[in-house]
Order: sequence, then C-alpha cells, then structure tokens
Amino acid sequence: MTKEFDSYVKKGITLIGTKGKGLDDDNLIKLLVSNEIPELEAIEIILFLPVAFCRKLVPEINWHHDYIDFYSKDKQITRLYNDNPRYLIIQSETENYWSQNPGSDTILNIAGRSAEFKAINNLLNDGGKLENIVVSQTFVVRYD
Repeated sequence: MTKEFDSYVKKGITLIGTKGKGLDDDNLIKLLVSNEIPELEAIEIILFLPVAFCRKLVPEINWHHDYIDFYSKDKQITRLYNDNPRYLIIQSETENYWSQNPGSDTILNIAGRSAEFKAINNLLNDGGKLENIVVSQTFVVRYD
C-alpha cells in the first residue's frame, strides 16, 4: 500500500460520488487512474469504499466483521476488515467525509454501488423491515 492511500481515497470519494455515477467498474477504474490514482489502489477503493459507505448509511444492520476474498471455487480466503489496512483507511476517510455533512447524492452514488445496498434497497422496496434484514458475508471477487 502506498503512503498516499488516504489522499487517493479522498479523491476517490469526490470522483465516484460525482463523475462516477452510472459508470461500470472498468470505466470507473479508468476515471480514477486518469486522476493520478494508481490502478491497484483504484481497484481497492472501488471494492471497499461502497461497502464502507453502505455500512455508515445503515448502521442498524448487524454487519459481518469479515469478508471473503474469492479467487475461485477452490480458493476462498476469509479476512477480517480490521486486518485490511486499506479498508481501515477507507473507513476512516468515510467517517471524516460524513462528519462534514455530505450531500445525499454523493452518499447514494457511492453506497449505491455496493451489492449490500442494492439487496437492502430491494428488500425494503418489497415491504421488508430494516430490523429483519440479515446480511451475509461480502464476497470480493479477485483474480490471480
């Protein structure tokens, strides 16, 4: 991890929250890279920033403390969020961003990219209640 990762996350929040709306992951990576965020760091930001924003947006959910790095059917590694230094920085920058009374469009543009947000939104739209929602571990699809 580069020492500038926190500044990349700050820049990523701005870019994903504004210009990133509607972009698929490949084009979002291109956007971040074109704004001087290294590709590996851009990928990690795209993977974990929406998760951090969703968790902040819906704190009532009993979120898992771990996730699964999924490489293949035969290679899956369970990892703790607290053991991922990039996630900890993303979580910290998420807290910092939220403390500045952010706009709801940016929050929804970022949180809305997460699978968790989409599932929760669908359940609520189908008449479910927030207190009844149970989430599974997040799968982060990786490639060797």
